[in-house]
Amino acid sequence: MFDKITEHIYIHPAEHYTDRPNIGLIVGEKSTLLFDSGNSEKHVEKLKAELSEQSLPFPDHVLLSHWHWDHSFGAKFWNVPIISGRKTNDELEKVSKWKWDEISMENRIRTGEDIVFCSEMIKREYPDRNKIEIALADTVFEGTLTLDLGKISCELIHAKGPHSEDSVICYVPSEKFLFLGDANCKDLYGKPWDFDIEHEEDFLENVAKIPYDKKLVEDFVSLLEKLDFDLCISGHSEIMTKEELFESLSC
Repeated sequence: MFDKITEHIYIHPAEHYTDRPNIGLIVGEKSTLLFDSGNSEKHVEKLKAELSEQSLPFPDHVLLSHWHWDHSFGAKFWNVPIISGRKTNDELEKVSKWKWDEISMENRIRTGEDIVFCSEMIKREYPDRNKIEIALADTVFEGTLTLDLGKISCELIHAKGPHSEDSVICYVPSEKFLFLGDANCKDLYGKPWDFDIEHEEDFLENVAKIPYDKKLVEDFVSLLEKLDFDLCISGHSEIMTKEELFESLSC
């Protein structure tokens, strides 16, 4: 279900079994923005069904927070214009050329293009990987982009952050709310770490051992300090206060 957070903001909670992220819905008087697309056609079908059940508007636009599969592979199935940062779209162009047979997936792990965790989660979400379809953005921006949804605006900001260089956050000033995507998270691609799907209960412990890049965190915090928000949400965790976010980034 989409949980109502403020008058204009709803959030569909993350589902960890196949790494489905939190999905944000920002409802204005003229149009509605979806923050992140979901990770598959099945995920999108579930989101659409729950929007209908709750009599919530379907999105007029979908914003992708970054290129990682769990945030972007559902975009094709909304059939509405997609918005992304330029770096995100560039990465998705590369991914659109990937093959999804076992050998190709193993080769990408060896070259560092992909990681074991994402590969295993994709196999769970897609029993038939022939159904993977990558959509590119209809609107691509650099720096910042402001969307007027009707008596509510969203500021889309290429924030970089410690997780992925292309990360875009969505700031909703009137609600004092910030969608982070995974921008505040650690870089799972940058340094080696262990993931064994047979022992996935060790996931959080193993991720905790990955160090933050201190310079990227400092730059990210400096950007966030300029934004007047009370609450925020990351891609796979629960709502935090601004203070809780900063505390989680202290290193």
